[in-house]
Amino acid sequence: MPVNLELTRVARKSGQVAWTRMAATNHGGAPSETTARLRALGLSSTTVYVPPDQAYIKYDQTNDSGPESTVKERVIRNLKKRCTCNKARAKKFLFTILPILAWLPKYRIRENIVGDVVSGITVGIMRIPQGMAYALLASVPPIFGLYSSFFPGLIYAILGTSKNLPFGTMAVVSVMVGSSVERLVPERTELPAGLSLNATGFNSTDDYLAQLQIEDKVAISATLTLMAGIFQLGMGILRLGFVTIYLSDPLVSGFTVGAAFHVVGSQVKYLLGLDIPRYSGPLSLVYTFIAVFSRIVQTNVAALITSIICIIVLLIGKEVNLRYKDKLRGIPIPTELIVLIIATLISYYADLNGNYGVKIVGTIPTGLPVPKAPDVSQLLYVLPDAIVLSIVSFAVSLTLAKLFAKKYGYSIDDNQELIAYGASNLFSSFFSCFVGSTSISRTSVADAAGMKSQLMTFVSAVLLLMVLLFIGPLFQPLQQCVLASIVVVNLKSMFRLFTELKPLWKLSKADCMVWVVTWLAVTLLGLDIGLGVGVGFSLLTVVLRTQRPSTTLLGQVHNCDIYRDLGNNQVKEIDGMKIFRLNMSLCFTNCDAFKSALYKKTGLDPVRVLARRRKEEKARKRSEKSGQMGNGVANPGVEEDDTAVEQNGGPVSVIHNGEVKRSPDVTTIILDCGPINFVDSVGMNTLIQVYKDYKSIGVSFLLAHVNPDIRAQMQSCDYFEKVGGQRLFVSVHDAVLFTANKDLSAPESTTRNEDLSTSGRTTQNGNLEMVTHV
Repeated sequence: MPVNLELTRVARKSGQVAWTRMAATNHGGAPSETTARLRALGLSSTTVYVPPDQAYIKYDQTNDSGPESTVKERVIRNLKKRCTCNKARAKKFLFTILPILAWLPKYRIRENIVGDVVSGITVGIMRIPQGMAYALLASVPPIFGLYSSFFPGLIYAILGTSKNLPFGTMAVVSVMVGSSVERLVPERTELPAGLSLNATGFNSTDDYLAQLQIEDKVAISATLTLMAGIFQLGMGILRLGFVTIYLSDPLVSGFTVGAAFHVVGSQVKYLLGLDIPRYSGPLSLVYTFIAVFSRIVQTNVAALITSIICIIVLLIGKEVNLRYKDKLRGIPIPTELIVLIIATLISYYADLNGNYGVKIVGTIPTGLPVPKAPDVSQLLYVLPDAIVLSIVSFAVSLTLAKLFAKKYGYSIDDNQELIAYGASNLFSSFFSCFVGSTSISRTSVADAAGMKSQLMTFVSAVLLLMVLLFIGPLFQPLQQCVLASIVVVNLKSMFRLFTELKPLWKLSKADCMVWVVTWLAVTLLGLDIGLGVGVGFSLLTVVLRTQRPSTTLLGQVHNCDIYRDLGNNQVKEIDGMKIFRLNMSLCFTNCDAFKSALYKKTGLDPVRVLARRRKEEKARKRSEKSGQMGNGVANPGVEEDDTAVEQNGGPVSVIHNGEVKRSPDVTTIILDCGPINFVDSVGMNTLIQVYKDYKSIGVSFLLAHVNPDIRAQMQSCDYFEKVGGQRLFVSVHDAVLFTANKDLSAPESTTRNEDLSTSGRTTQNGNLEMVTHV
């Protein structure tokens, strides 16, 4: 049965805020007189019901523990809950820190082993050329790229929560490592003190200095990996996995494309066979291409031809794998490995290094490296670069892990992933590896090949181990331009991200600007500074959007309790009321904008209304004084037709046949707080000030649909005492009914300019219908 709902406060404990809805019906179930009168005005709801056997319906409350629960008691209770140890909790903790114990005993061999073995072999084949190629990006010898593909993945397979993430090397992270290494390692120009060339075993000083330079780069790379691992491990222990929320998808996408430009810039000298230094810092990419074009005549023709052929073959191979992936059943043609083998054979038999001066990979040692502690004296020296590397590698890997977790219906623990990444980098730093991550291409290939679990990582590790122990030296004649070609072709998917710009512009211009600004900043200013600029600009867009909140006035949909924007032609505005909605949280950044929008859209600016009233009062006094002087003669300057008087923030006055008539005054402002989920101290003071401003002009200010957290905040800051009582309502409709009920219950009167006569008649359904004549 549709009824009128009035808001009533019920008894509550101290510290809690609770309200009820009360059915305004007579004992016989018939509608009350007030309900009937509200129905006649079209304000009663046909969609809100109250069970006849229930006098009150509780409104939602805050989850306070009551006054008997102090902060100390809650802390002690939480500590007891977390520190209590039993068999179930111990097992859960063990499975959390070692996820392999959760999935390995339940591994279904018949269903999953084939997919894991096939994908392991496929990914292992990919890791060989990619590991060697990405080592060039990191400014270390190719063998260290194989180490970085082997060791980190083993630790991640034990500690990681993703089933589909082949952890290893990544182009973007590798070029960031290379940029840091080139900047942090000074160039050696002379032999160490007390050392002669004869004692070095090298034929020239330049060769020995070059070897020392390589050792310095490997050492600083290992220290950088150690610091990144410590930082990621600490973040995981402190449960800081949420930091990736500050790296939005447009920001990461723009950063990736900007990093791809740096990857190309770092590989141009290998593609052309040029000997140019590697620049770092702001405008490093500009300096690189200036150096390339200034020495373009020194291009090694043999290296250029090899690069062109390799790029064409690799692009064709990728296109074939993409077009016929269904027929290939997820196992792509290993084009990169084929190119690697053929190029090595050609280089060996044609002696490209001796006859044409093409740079080759050189010495590749066999066996596993001896564990060696990184130089810890340089930890603080590499800290800024390690922090950036940690966050970027974690953000990219986590995004990819969550994508495949959603695809296959399992969950990812952000904090455990941080621990897994940190432990992987920490462990691999003792084997001279550089910072690890994952790549989109390798993960996609593993998924297409049927990867079911991290058992695939152990299969690919066996293949890599065979290369490290036996096959590695066979790749010594391999040209460096071939590895550079593999790197450049793998950037195809990154450059394809440019296609996101058009749909992103249509979806959100602010996000599109974040993408463009991040890309330009990374391309021109470098990876670390560019990332900082991108994050700063992204946060700035959020602040600017909060400074200009979306606001609207609401009207009622006919004969129900739904309220929508007045721009909808199916709603109508209720006389004497203005319903205002703020579609954002209220905080110090948008309080002034909130007040301005509220006063402007409701047409009631208290300052202007008070000024107008003072002006009208002065005019009235002057008019009375002039009337007395003129013996009551009417002013002949008043016209007989309708003339609108300026509103000035108040109700419009109209002159008609010499009489002044006012449109209905706005007596109540209702603020719909549904979209507001946060109010700070400045916002709370703003609400109090708005209430006082409207009270000064005789207008009620009511709040509707306030969430429990804000109600508790109001209780703690004595909001209700400052505004003189409870002025909160369950919904906008409750506030409207309360206001209409209050207005209808007031004594009816007529003014000297208005003659209101009311007649009532009873309809067939027993409701009292109001008929008003003017």
